[in-house]
Amino acid sequence: MADTDYTLPLDLPFAVQLGERYWLEVAGEHQRERQLDLLAAAAQRVWPGLVASLDGTGGLVANLRVWENLILPAWYHHAEPLGLLEAELLQLFDEVGINDDEAAKLCQGLPAALAREHKRELALLRAALLKPYCLIVDGDWISFLSYGRGLACRALFERIAQSAVTFVAAAYPPAEAGYRRLVLDEAGQLIVSGEHETA
Repeated sequence: MADTDYTLPLDLPFAVQLGERYWLEVAGEHQRERQLDLLAAAAQRVWPGLVASLDGTGGLVANLRVWENLILPAWYHHAEPLGLLEAELLQLFDEVGINDDEAAKLCQGLPAALAREHKRELALLRAALLKPYCLIVDGDWISFLSYGRGLACRALFERIAQSAVTFVAAAYPPAEAGYRRLVLDEAGQLIVSGEHETA
């Protein structure tokens, strides 16, 4: 990593590498959402259909069953057979400690019946099925990895992040090392500014 700051252009070519992690500290929720949307749009231009979002609320579509929420994005973008995707999903459930019976029950229901922690967990499974080249992560979601069911999701998140560019926007600095610092300058440009120091 160079010692000098540089602008991260949000147009082609998108100057990032798979496996890199960036952290943008933005206090206002509206500004965080706007920056996450800009990053997602830039990533979609480079990797259409291979950008996954991890939203603090889980981001599941309320009127679709959980099974549809999890399977349909990967099926639509990759056109893999549904049977193969279902088998992968069962492996992912197992990876985060959910047995087959519990997984079947979860998949039959609607997201409205689930606690926020379950929705966040399921959002990660949906992302893993998509096999993304880019993860767009809300700070509220990333904090989930530090407690409860999120602890069982850490290994899966790390595995996905190793082969994807990860962008986190949060109101606070990262709790662990390994993130490049993104700074929003007065002109609205994103500047890569060294490594982020941990909180």
